[in-house]
Amino acid sequence: MKSLKLAAVLVLLALFLVPTSSFSAESIDPSALSAAEGFLNLLDDSEYQLAWSQTSVVNQTYIGYPEWFRKTLAVRPHLGQMLERTLAKTSHHNSWGGLPDGDYVRISFSTRFLNKADSLETVVLIREGSFWSVSGYYLR
Repeated sequence: MKSLKLAAVLVLLALFLVPTSSFSAESIDPSALSAAEGFLNLLDDSEYQLAWSQTSVVNQTYIGYPEWFRKTLAVRPHLGQMLERTLAKTSHHNSWGGLPDGDYVRISFSTRFLNKADSLETVVLIREGSFWSVSGYYLR
């Protein structure tokens, strides 16, 4: 009986300690979210060149289209059709890795593909003038 009570307490404690997506999303500029979703939609539609054109100047300088296309083609088509995508987490940053300081937003989505049921897509955007450009895309 004691072990049952202990298990119940541990389950309740875990419920309070495990973060949920409703607590992990910061308020962000709606245009940043729109830019991230637009970029992902282009990837979903295999519009890789158009997606690359929406990446930041720094990104395009660092990695040319042929290399970006090769890396994207090595992963994305194998995932299959995107079935569901929900906002998981957002955050603001003044810097991102070795990139120049700036106004960055990280937006993560829980995504379900036909051939990969559970994945996390993260799009990092940087403000370039009055618009948001994709600075990075990560799939886990």
